[in-house]
Amino acid sequence: AGCKEKVERLIEVMEKHRSESHMLVYCGATKYDNSELKDDEEVRQIDEVIRRLYSDLGMKVRRFTSSENKEEREDIRASFAAGEDLQAIVAIKCLDEGVNIPAIKTAFILASSTNPKEYIQRRGRVLRKAKGKTHAVIYDFITLPRPLEDVQYCDMQEIEYDLTLVRKEFTRMLDFAETARNPFEIDE
Repeated sequence: AGCKEKVERLIEVMEKHRSESHMLVYCGATKYDNSELKDDEEVRQIDEVIRRLYSDLGMKVRRFTSSENKEEREDIRASFAAGEDLQAIVAIKCLDEGVNIPAIKTAFILASSTNPKEYIQRRGRVLRKAKGKTHAVIYDFITLPRPLEDVQYCDMQEIEYDLTLVRKEFTRMLDFAETARNPFEIDE
């Protein structure tokens, strides 16, 4: 969830979506060092994503977390559904259960779970039917535990740990692919 490269890849992928609306970005509840900040303090992934979408791409984004009160959340949902003043919601876990925002057309999942219940719940959040919505697009960002060229320096315990994680990621990818309209693109 905390892989710093995921934010870089998100910005690259978002470039072609920068004029669209009804998008959701799921972040991890993670922090990492940010060398771009003058004080070099740790920054939460969600804050970095919001900053980069706004400053790099000029997008209108809002956070949707447990920090926002009920009125703020309702305001965010209304703005999002209208698609006028808000292009994307950036969230952590608070959209996992009990929040219905069917207008979501495109999702970018930076922090996916290996727990099928959690990732199916997140996928379902995007696949809700809405007026004028014919399909949804989901980008599920994955990562390997280490660069492949570094595996040769690992001991067997590290390799087993890495393989366990990779298998779980692969299982989730296959599950997403089985229900997608574009399985060949996913295979690629």
